[in-house]
Amino acid sequence: MTRHFLHLLLAAALIIPAASQARTTEISASYGIAPAMRSLGAYHHPWHTLDNWGAVNVTFDHSFAPNLWVGLSYTLSSSSSDTAYEQRYGKITYHGLMTNVRYHWCNRGPVSLYSHAGVGVLVEYFSPSWEDSYNRTTFAFQVSPLGIEFNILPGMGLFGEVGYGVQGIAKVGFRLGF
Repeated sequence: MTRHFLHLLLAAALIIPAASQARTTEISASYGIAPAMRSLGAYHHPWHTLDNWGAVNVTFDHSFAPNLWVGLSYTLSSSSSDTAYEQRYGKITYHGLMTNVRYHWCNRGPVSLYSHAGVGVLVEYFSPSWEDSYNRTTFAFQVSPLGIEFNILPGMGLFGEVGYGVQGIAKVGFRLGF
């Protein structure tokens, strides 16, 4: 037990000074509620009455200029219904890959306000119970005019965004910078 505690203490002693430097690269993970796949018929046509649990997002961003971050994100989501088409079961799994831009327009100590937008592709895997599975690729987007980030430590932050797109109308998550 003491040995594990000493390893943890040593790791913290090495990580915290490195994290206190200005971070230029970030990895984030978030959960978004009510993604656009739920409300836009183009993402599930001709199926209907689909239940969607939300979206899990992972993003890798790099700062190329003060307050400007550019990166890639991956989104995973799915929807299903017992009455998806003609009273039959069907499931759709969504995989999104987008290019993202984030601009921080107000920085006050550990709190930052920003806007975020992303565009890319959404690969949809349709799994109907009445025929063979098939795929479809469509346009993916996310527009979040308001985001807030609170940096717990210089290399770690919590964030929340509101907007619309494949990542959800509201999403919360954490960022690790290095």
